[in-house]
Amino acid sequence: IRQSRATRLIPPISSASRYVRYGLPLAYASLGSFMAALTTLFAKTLVNLLSVSLFDHDNQFTSFLPWAILLITVFTAASQVYWINQGLLRYDALLQVPVFYVVWTVLDIIGGGIYFNEFKAFTAVKYVLFVLGVLVIFSGVSLLANRLKASY
Repeated sequence: IRQSRATRLIPPISSASRYVRYGLPLAYASLGSFMAALTTLFAKTLVNLLSVSLFDHDNQFTSFLPWAILLITVFTAASQVYWINQGLLRYDALLQVPVFYVVWTVLDIIGGGIYFNEFKAFTAVKYVLFVLGVLVIFSGVSLLANRLKASY
């Protein structure tokens, strides 16, 4: 079998590798979190479209884009459930669930802050407290990650 140039340059990763042992459990939770954050953003957008359609009597579902947003919301919601369940099938729930919620929360806050301009009223003190809160959350998850080291 002929190898491509890229395959020859990148050595294969063994399943016994520490990158696989530590990275893969985090990857499942992070993929689920990413899909959950996308679901939240698209669902919030969908609710805004529905609100305008129902309460302002201005139908927003006359073009392809709102319907695409609806389909993406359904797809990302199903993907979120799929990836977190895959992680829970393979790895400890005491690691998967906290990592899932921490990454999801951070992505939701940052995504919503940027997309919906929710950071516009932040002061320097609020930014510092936000970063401090995120660091506290990640510290707690890192303590739980020690459980991963002990079990593998």
